[in-house]
Amino acid sequence: MTPQGVCSYFVLMPQPNRATPFPLSKLNDARELVTVSCAYCKREHTYYPTDLMQLFGDVDVDSLAGQMTCESVPGGHGFMRVERVFSGSREMVGKKIRRLVAIRVQRIPVWREE
Repeated sequence: MTPQGVCSYFVLMPQPNRATPFPLSKLNDARELVTVSCAYCKREHTYYPTDLMQLFGDVDVDSLAGQMTCESVPGGHGFMRVERVFSGSREMVGKKIRRLVAIRVQRIPVWREE
């Protein structure tokens, strides 16, 4: 250090504190919900983590934003924001929770002439 209190050599800044991945199963254990909102059309939906686990598997909560698409935006190009919300909080008053009813798999035949 110099007499003025300034460091005389270059010091690297520490890496930002990157938290460990937070899977959906941990949200389910803590009875938390997942809120997904579209930045383009401003729609917001709330889901149970178990329903999202059936679709995407036990993935990190932050990676859901890249996997989900908005239903109302043509082409689904809206930026999705994913947040976790405790089910007993004031933010949940009056909100409806979307439930997974069924998963449809579309089968399209491809033919070849021989």
